[in-house]
Amino acid sequence: METSAMPQRIITHPWEYRTESFKIAGDLYYVGNSYVACYLISTSQGLILLDTAFPQTVYLLLEAIRELGFSPRDIKYIVHTHAHYDHCGGTKAIAELTEAQTFLGQEDLPCLNERTDLTWAEEYGVVFHEAFDVDFPLVDGDVIKLGETLLEAVHSPGHTDGTMSFFFSVVDRGERYRVGIHGGPGQMTLT
Repeated sequence: METSAMPQRIITHPWEYRTESFKIAGDLYYVGNSYVACYLISTSQGLILLDTAFPQTVYLLLEAIRELGFSPRDIKYIVHTHAHYDHCGGTKAIAELTEAQTFLGQEDLPCLNERTDLTWAEEYGVVFHEAFDVDFPLVDGDVIKLGETLLEAVHSPGHTDGTMSFFFSVVDRGERYRVGIHGGPGQMTLT
């Protein structure tokens, strides 16, 4: 498949981008599709979902969570790496379904309502109107805690003004590992 056709095709044929969910290490799981990464962290107090992909792929994301034996209704926090359509497009639907609280880098807040042209929505041939309320705007150094899990937010501007990377620990087979999830590579070219 031609790469230039991929963004539009995932909107019209999302099922073609389905991929198996899997355990990465400890309580960290991959629940995204073959185009956009989404992660799930299981804690003693519920689930943390990192990014929600497109609104058109929400059903794939929910099914991936169920395949791992979790209930989407146990999602307590939805944490975003950045405010592009392909990373937060499904948030409104999932937040309404689960009543989860949402987190997004403070500098990306204008993208949701004032500068929707910066969400990449036009690149995908759609207009982004799935804005959601951000319960917790994030700044560098914030720590998100749920159960025993602590996600350290690191402001990583470049891909968007408010891109956030996250660092946390997982325990797998008795070994402790430090995990880092980068918020988005490359320079923002839409400004």
